Amino acid sequence: MSIITEITVTNAVAMSVAAAFEQVIGADVILGVGRPKIEAPTLEHLPAGSLRIARMESTAGFEGAIFFVVTEEVGLQLERLAPDEEMITALSPVLMAATGALQNSEASDMEFENPEEITSEELVGQLIADAEYALYSFIDGNNRIATFVLAVGAPISQSDDATPEPTGSVTVRAGTPARAAAGARPTAGPDTVNRHEFQHLSEGLIDLAEPRSLALLHDVEMGVTAELGRRRMTVRDLLSLTPGAVIELDRAAGSPVDVLVNGTLIARGEVVVIDEEFGIRIAEIVVGADANI
Repeated sequence: MSIITEITVTNAVAMSVAAAFEQVIGADVILGVGRPKIEAPTLEHLPAGSLRIARMESTAGFEGAIFFVVTEEVGLQLERLAPDEEMITALSPVLMAATGALQNSEASDMEFENPEEITSEELVGQLIADAEYALYSFIDGNNRIATFVLAVGAPISQSDDATPEPTGSVTVRAGTPARAAAGARPTAGPDTVNRHEFQHLSEGLIDLAEPRSLALLHDVEMGVTAELGRRRMTVRDLLSLTPGAVIELDRAAGSPVDVLVNGTLIARGEVVVIDEEFGIRIAEIVVGADANI
């Protein structure tokens, strides 16, 4: 089984990256993860508009690279979250989650250099010839806000003399403890542990080609409020209220009543009486900018 095949069968790497990305951007965001695409990335796989791209290149194991593409808006948000106002710094937990998840795959020998930010043109220019690709879209609501790209090519030839790392450099490793023989997998024995193969699951993946119906939300209960008017009062005025006091509202007599759902204006109407109970006859559906209150 190839590296890309294993990764897209289990989807463990993408789910780990999505969980780390949710933690980074915060605000109780729950991302949807699109089904994997096994092809070189094109514009249709990437978020719309201006893009910011983080890249990590493999330096050992297999020729390859990790690309994490976000929208310009998300990139600016990430910069605000980083102490040094660098997007790469904010994305460090996400990239570490990607390399860490590779420990349990065929790519466990891969090592990655320090991440860097590149342009969209550089992304196209740095695609690896004859490589296999796995692409995952991350969706917030109906918007694709990020794309995770993993490219894996042929094994990198290893020289007999290991090249020392430059002083002060940091290498992000996605590796396991050294094996007795390079490239050989240990056999089961009294001092070794076999890796358990779990059943393949597809929960948490969204098929972008088949959007889900809103029918699943039909039974969700929401609070509906009819608002006759408003008035700002000081604490002194509130404390002076007595039975029979009249509060003047900011709305003229005969004006329509606002209908709000969970605090959002959706319609206007008039008050009616139905079997000795008040009701609202809808006169106008509010959409777009008119809905801001």
